[in-house]
Amino acid sequence: MSAKQIDEKKLERAIRKIKHCLALAQSANENEAATALRQAQALMREYRLTEMDVKLSDVGEVESALFRAKRRPAWDQQLSLAVAHAFNCTTLRRRKWSPAKGQVIECATFVGVSPAQNIALYAYESLHTKLTQARKEYCAAVRSGARRSEYSAETAGDHFALAWVWEVQSKLKALVPQGEDDPLGQPATDQGLVAVQAQDKKLISEYLAAQDIKEARKSTGVELDTNAQIAGMLAGRAVDLHAGIAGGGQVTMSLRAPV
Repeated sequence: MSAKQIDEKKLERAIRKIKHCLALAQSANENEAATALRQAQALMREYRLTEMDVKLSDVGEVESALFRAKRRPAWDQQLSLAVAHAFNCTTLRRRKWSPAKGQVIECATFVGVSPAQNIALYAYESLHTKLTQARKEYCAAVRSGARRSEYSAETAGDHFALAWVWEVQSKLKALVPQGEDDPLGQPATDQGLVAVQAQDKKLISEYLAAQDIKEARKSTGVELDTNAQIAGMLAGRAVDLHAGIAGGGQVTMSLRAPV
């Protein structure tokens, strides 16, 4: 068996273990959920700190199954940026021809040092599922008059979703090791984590440069509907990532352009 095959199996095991812990974090028992989440953090930290000698060949990209026939809305772009930042990855806006759909589509792509890009994709699609449902409910409330807005229901929903992402972004960072004491008994390794993050960023930049790919630009600011912004912040604040970010990730969705 080649070293490459061994490394691939090791990587697959690491991803499987991390996802398993994130799935266990959906436990209704707060102590069990917190323990599972900390174990997922420890596994991510352990894998990267023991794989310091990574190479450009260890950088990979994964593409989301979620797509738009038109340009992805600002809230979707902001969500992918937030997830990429939390998991030390880069996100790209990729437009391509889809033979199956017979049209050009746009989807989010994550580039990172394995297994970071896989975990980022998992988190993005899970959160996207939650946000899409929350936005749908808010739009319906605006149409029915239960929520007031000076904008159309769709625009108010977009503003709601942006505020939701900003609120959830801080919670998302809690999923990633930040140098605290390891729950599995390992000491804090702040310097090691900083070195890993710097190394990964450099490798990702080299990977993108070699393929002549430009990093996604950050979305420009927009004037938000105050009511939608407040509602989005409150809804985002109510999102409990400890209750299982994995829950929504089991569903594969295909986004279509609004009719």
